[in-house]
Amino acid sequence: MADLEQELDPTVFCRIHRSTIVNLARVQRMEIGVDGEYDVLLDRGTTLRMSRRYSKELQSRLGVREWHSS
Repeated sequence: MADLEQELDPTVFCRIHRSTIVNLARVQRMEIGVDGEYDVLLDRGTTLRMSRRYSKELQSRLGVREWHSS
């Protein structure tokens, strides 16, 4: 996954989990669930789990200041 991540344009893609890379243009919002875990909701209704390790990077890349609780 690290090799693929290096090949992709970092202005377009962001890693959100050890096994997941997303297209930033598809991200609609980020939420903290009731279980305290982070979720990324995509434009077509898909919800992906995001690890805490990558949360600050995605938040920064999208210019998000606050998280939404679900």
